[in-house]
Amino acid sequence: MTGQEPETALPADFLLTAMAGRGPDDPVVRLAARQVRSAPRHHDHPVLAEALLSGPHAEEAPPWLLEAAVAAGLETVPEPSGSGSRPALVALALGHPSCPTALRERTLKECDARQLARLGTPCAAERLARALAGELRARGGTPPSMTPGLLEEPTTAQLVLQQGPLHDLVFAAARDTLPTAPDADSPDGEDDVTKWLERHRRAYAAWEGMWRRILKRHPERHRAFVEWAAGTDAEHTIRNELLGGLPWAVEPDLLTELAAADLDRFPSQLLLGRASRMRRDGSDEQRVLDHFAGELSALTDEEQLRVRHFVGRTSTALLDIGCRAPVTWVRHTASGTWRHLLDPARAKDGHHRAEWRARADTLAGLAVRFAETAARALPFWEPEDRYTAIAPDEVAWVRDMVLHLPTVTEDVRAGIRPIVRDARKRLHHRHPGLQPRHDERREIEEILGTIERVLADPPAATGTDRHRSALGAPAEVTVRELAGVTGRTLSEYLDRHPGDDCLVEKALLACAARGTRSDGDFEDVLRRHGSPDTVLLRLTEGLRANLGGAPSWREAWTRLVLARPDTGPDLVRALPAWSALRARGGRHGSAHPSVVTVVRAALGTAQDAWDRFAACPATHSGPTAWLRLGDLLDAAAAGTAWPKPPGSR
Repeated sequence: MTGQEPETALPADFLLTAMAGRGPDDPVVRLAARQVRSAPRHHDHPVLAEALLSGPHAEEAPPWLLEAAVAAGLETVPEPSGSGSRPALVALALGHPSCPTALRERTLKECDARQLARLGTPCAAERLARALAGELRARGGTPPSMTPGLLEEPTTAQLVLQQGPLHDLVFAAARDTLPTAPDADSPDGEDDVTKWLERHRRAYAAWEGMWRRILKRHPERHRAFVEWAAGTDAEHTIRNELLGGLPWAVEPDLLTELAAADLDRFPSQLLLGRASRMRRDGSDEQRVLDHFAGELSALTDEEQLRVRHFVGRTSTALLDIGCRAPVTWVRHTASGTWRHLLDPARAKDGHHRAEWRARADTLAGLAVRFAETAARALPFWEPEDRYTAIAPDEVAWVRDMVLHLPTVTEDVRAGIRPIVRDARKRLHHRHPGLQPRHDERREIEEILGTIERVLADPPAATGTDRHRSALGAPAEVTVRELAGVTGRTLSEYLDRHPGDDCLVEKALLACAARGTRSDGDFEDVLRRHGSPDTVLLRLTEGLRANLGGAPSWREAWTRLVLARPDTGPDLVRALPAWSALRARGGRHGSAHPSVVTVVRAALGTAQDAWDRFAACPATHSGPTAWLRLGDLLDAAAAGTAWPKPPGSR
């Protein structure tokens, strides 16, 4: 039989239309069936076969039609994914009430893993889903322990779960036959411990990578995964991947539950720190255990075992580790599972900014809970050995804590100050082997700078960008730093420091440096000054020293000043000449009327004065861009030498 359509065949589109709503005995239906049977591999006939099985033959179909549908579906020209099948047609045939069990089982055995996944969609018939689940469990057998190689050559279960969405039965079968956690057996006598540890580390990284791919592919099943994994080796990995790997994809209620459960692990660290200190201070093991017996009983078996392990030793080094346990936990958690939650605006999903399912206020609330938990670790901070190099995450947790605490109390400040002092001391250690890399040094300096600014001036609890709103003390904040924050943040900062005219003047100049500030923002800042009627003239007369910057800053300042209805001639004369002369009026192509009025008043009708003024040395950029309009007008009117730019010798 060739793949060519017989000359008497009718177009598939015609047959599909004509047999709509007809029964199996209708002449058109029989004609369509004969065409499929005569040339089952014709490119039009899979469509006809699908229409027959879902329409006239939905309840009962001849064996040859089911065979032809399966063959046509599996032999479809391969798609870009490489699956090479028409899954809807094959699934329709294999899930059909008339499909023989032998045909279904034989076909599934011939399918590769990706084809099985494409057949096992949520729309698959129950009988097909059960058969698919059986095939997956048969192929899975006893699941292997995870190894790095299984990421490159995945098992059938892995490949199926990389597709989706899946029917519940198919999903459960694939999930239950996934590779198990890496084998944690101790190395044998012929194996070097270091090599074994490295091999186990790589295997565990592969295990985490496998779960990361699966959880990303099935966001609708996150809660089901968490419930299924309870009490298994996969529980810790799944929770950590959801919380720290892709928290933006997690449903808000589940994300909140996961975060709360993670913070619930912190009390065991506090108990370990307290018990280790008591043991290090000279108490014997039994006295320590008796003292904390009630609190120990509330811990899990694993947590109790860890505490007993530490207090049962006399090693000073081990007890030092136990004493620092609360700080160590917070430090690693801040840079690990909570890193995205503490700075959601910078989270990346691949190369793109993450789109969070949880609302901003939900994320802010979680960050506050973490910060309040972290603050409880401050009393357990102890300086590292003086010959230990410093790493960014040693202070990053402190920054994250103070940026999210609603109130930075004096106790918190007292706990942070020695950490900052120690970090600065170690940062400038003279021993060359203890110097951090250049990029790490810059990062640590930025972190410490943020901490110090927050201690000097904690940002408002409602700030939208707390990293940038940590501006520090008013005397130390710069015009550029004020220009870098939003109008709301600037207003909140000024609210916290009322009556500081020097700060208000910086904020006025920052409005020009920002460029995008509105006239309303400028007026709001100006109203806070003790002498709003005179401050603009003073700042404008010394604009080069006060503001500086590029031409856009001068133009922004000029625009803001001229936009005020009560700007007088003296203030207009103090503006940079180039910027003032090019300031726009109320309509396109017009000059600002206040500037025109000032120029006319100074030059009058003297032609020589107008000619001299037209040749004035004012420029767009460079020192002469700062020449004041009034100084040039006076020189042009009097015929004297042009003045030097402000600030010139």
